[in-house]
Amino acid sequence: MNSSKSEVDLDRPNVEEYLTEAHLDGTLQPGRKLLLRDLLDISPALNEAASAIVDRVLVEFICSVFVASWTGVVKYHGPRPSVRPRQVFVANHTSMIDFIILEQMTAFAVIMQKHPGWVGLLQSTILESLGCIWFNRTEAKDRHIVSEKIKQHIEGPDNNPLLIFPEGTCVNNQYTVMFKKGAFELGCTVCPIAIKYNKIFVDAFWNSKKQSFTMHLVRLMTSWAVVCDVWYLEPQTLQPGETPIEFAERVRDIISMRAGIKKVPWDGYLKYYRPSPKLTESK
Repeated sequence: MNSSKSEVDLDRPNVEEYLTEAHLDGTLQPGRKLLLRDLLDISPALNEAASAIVDRVLVEFICSVFVASWTGVVKYHGPRPSVRPRQVFVANHTSMIDFIILEQMTAFAVIMQKHPGWVGLLQSTILESLGCIWFNRTEAKDRHIVSEKIKQHIEGPDNNPLLIFPEGTCVNNQYTVMFKKGAFELGCTVCPIAIKYNKIFVDAFWNSKKQSFTMHLVRLMTSWAVVCDVWYLEPQTLQPGETPIEFAERVRDIISMRAGIKKVPWDGYLKYYRPSPKLTESK
């Protein structure tokens, strides 16, 4: 059945009606139709939300590729972290791959030292979108800046969960050194994460003084597998009369017990300093 030209014109949408000049005062007048310009006005907000989702998925995918490249066998225990305001996640630290293993499951915003080379490029291009916070150990003023950024981040209800490695350095996964108190004096909930590597195929410890991170990854990729367990433990809060240092030690006890790691009363930064000959002789 053929339709006349007039009938086709009646069915055709009136594009000019949607392209007419919209309201000039920024408000929708009563009885006025929603025009195309109104939809375009809200598109930046939609684009920002969609971009945040894409960034999270992209980072999780990249981390999954890294884990697959070294034949990672990772078992996660406990409920997956969720986005909630005024909480931080803390974990023991063996290598920079700790972050990759945790990131493939949850898009954390991490506090990390600024690195050079291709790692620094990933930090400034991809990880920056997650709200990660960078610092430089040689800059004393960075401590105050990082502290302020942390406080701002945990107050945001839509920010990605914040991940902190309170040991401040990589340890060989046999011991836990003293936790820095910064994460425990924020007045927020602390969620412990225990990470334990099985050395049956390869030792995942990264000694940054002897090996670059690139060569560390090559060693992992050429091994048979990286076997690891991750436990998401019960959230903890500061108890009445408890100091931030005591709080940090209590959380360290929980992580060490779950991962089967021995606690030692050392500061992790000791590995960056050579003891004096007199002290060595006295010992």
